[in-house]
Amino acid sequence: MNDTPYYDARVRAAEKDPAFESRQGAGAVIGIGSTRLYQIERGIRLPHEDEVIVMAKEYNAPELIEYYCKHVCAISAYCHKDK
Repeated sequence: MNDTPYYDARVRAAEKDPAFESRQGAGAVIGIGSTRLYQIERGIRLPHEDEVIVMAKEYNAPELIEYYCKHVCAISAYCHKDK
């Protein structure tokens, strides 16, 4: 299985809020379709930064923003390419 921090954060959030137990429920809260959420969680597609911000807030997982900035954001990669 190709779990990502996005999947792990949803699973942790589901321990406190049953709305996050399914991708369909989580997608409704986040504002994206369950298929898109599946693709993000499996690493098939990259999330948009606005999706990450909502996930971080709704899942109470601020580390998702740091992960996105470090691993996905093109500006961050450019800024750190010489380090």
